Amino acid sequence: MRVIVIGATQGLGFELARVFLANGHTVAAGILERETPPALAALQKEHGERLLVFPADVRNEKEIAAGAKVCEAFLGKADALINVAGVLLPVDRVCPLHECDIAELRATFEVNTIGAIIVVKYFYPVMARGGALITVTSEGVGVKHAGDWVPCYALSKTAATKIAGIMNVTVSDVGFYAVHPGRMNTEMGRTTAQIEPQESALGLYRLLTEKSLSRTEWYINYKGEPMEA
Repeated sequence: MRVIVIGATQGLGFELARVFLANGHTVAAGILERETPPALAALQKEHGERLLVFPADVRNEKEIAAGAKVCEAFLGKADALINVAGVLLPVDRVCPLHECDIAELRATFEVNTIGAIIVVKYFYPVMARGGALITVTSEGVGVKHAGDWVPCYALSKTAATKIAGIMNVTVSDVGFYAVHPGRMNTEMGRTTAQIEPQESALGLYRLLTEKSLSRTEWYINYKGEPMEA
């Protein structure tokens, strides 16, 4: 498979790049940093020409547009894209919505929602017919199942989840999916962690390589189980 992972520096994104490469696939790994992080550099050394690392700040439309062209030159058409890029800012962990920092609310939406749309806009043309474009979202997006924890993050991921539904009725040649990755032991999710990112990455790997995705169930978890919107 020819796979693009955006947000591949650490955590789930890195593990996705690692597992696809370990199983013989070709990967383009998008990162926020200006230089390749040591862990990805080690993967490059191990897997050589099967790994491309490219700049992919989802807040920067020009950079994402350029990244899409770089990926197409490297991969041809991509069979799968997984967008892992996301933020959960510190104040959101302690402030109720009515006391939130509006600047942090905007920053959260810029990455988690607008950034996801930018990725869809520029990478959809790079996808192979029948390919899958996954946006990693969250379990906390149900409109009726509202909670008061990390409200800015939850709102942004609710909107990001609906992108998949909208795209699936807009185009017919690529499947779009919003995936809850599980409560992972990462920098973002450590306080509520139940699984390691390796487990989530392996679940997503299986969904993509075993062709078990269905456009009729576009909001799912990393095991392929339907989630309640």
